[in-house]
This record gives sequence, C-alpha cells and structure tokens, in this order.
Amino acid sequence: MRENKEKKDFFDGRCEHWKKPEPQKYALIKEKIMPLLELKKGEKVLDACGGTGILIPALKDYGVSITEFDYSPKMTDKARELHENDAEFVTGNIENMPFEDKVFDKIICHNCLPHIEDKRKAFNGCARVLKKGGILLVSHDLSRKETDDLHKKCHKSVCEDMMPSNKEITMLAAAAGFETVEIFDEEKYFAAVCRK
Repeated sequence: MRENKEKKDFFDGRCEHWKKPEPQKYALIKEKIMPLLELKKGEKVLDACGGTGILIPALKDYGVSITEFDYSPKMTDKARELHENDAEFVTGNIENMPFEDKVFDKIICHNCLPHIEDKRKAFNGCARVLKKGGILLVSHDLSRKETDDLHKKCHKSVCEDMMPSNKEITMLAAAAGFETVEIFDEEKYFAAVCRK
C-alpha cells in the first residue's frame, strides 16, 4: 500500500483486535477459501497483507512454508508473537515487495484488496514473485456487499475502501500476466483465483 500515515496508524491500532477469527469465520476460511489455493506439502506460500497471521494455522495444516507479509510493523510484530515458529515474517509494501522473482508457489491476499492504494502495482508485484503455474488467491471472508458495508462504517482512513468490480479484478489480473481468473462472488465470501 502506498505510504498513507493515517491508514497505517489505523491498522497499527487494530493489531490487538485481530488475533484469531471467530469460529464460524475460521470454518469458512478452512472449508471454502483455503481449498481454492490447491496447496501441496512443501510449497512456498506468501500470506500477503497477512496482518496478525490469522491464516497461519490453516496454512500450517497443509505443511507449506509460510512467509507472513504486512505493511504494518505492529501487525507483523503481533503475528511473530503469536506464531513465531510457524512462518518467516517480513514487513513491507505489497506495491513494492522485497522478494526475488518467481519464489512463491502460491500467494493469498485475504481481507485486504479494498485497502490497497495501487492495485495495479500489487497485482504486478504478485505476478513477479509467483512461479509459473502458481496461484494468486484474493479473498474475503465476507461477501462483496458485507465488505463494502463494513468499510463504510469504519474509520475515515478506510471508509472509502470499496471492493473493485469483478471486471476490474479480471482486467488487473490479465494486465499483470495471469492467464485465467475465476471469481466466486458468493453470499458468505468472495474469492478470485488468478492462475499464472
């Protein structure tokens, strides 16, 4: 995300509240969202904009190597505190990722797409660090409408962060070099599976 101090302060301040998803949300993540990544044991997975690492336990079940990445230092610190032995932790901006080309088998961007300022740069960066044949999964454990409605009620730094349309997501992915995009715009969750 572009350096936006007000937004960064908002997320830094929220890190104590995002330790573990509610049981029904965690079940939704495990049953509906995680299978879309098609994870295989030993793969390298980037949890981009991963916050406090709420996906780490679900990812760990697959026996993958996890890199937890977020632009909020406090989120990264909290993730390290909660999951210190389960992942590598990196603080940085998804619009300018500090990783080598083609190092990850899979990338998940969960509950973050509306907050990314320059989505084109983010998609391009994900395509760059993803191996050929890899998957970028953009997901939310709320529907598109629920996500937008929630943000409208949030702090002024994020209240205008709305979900892009399916067409916009498809165009961003195609422009970044993803070969196919499959979108699940469901009643309880949202997911876009982008294949490189």
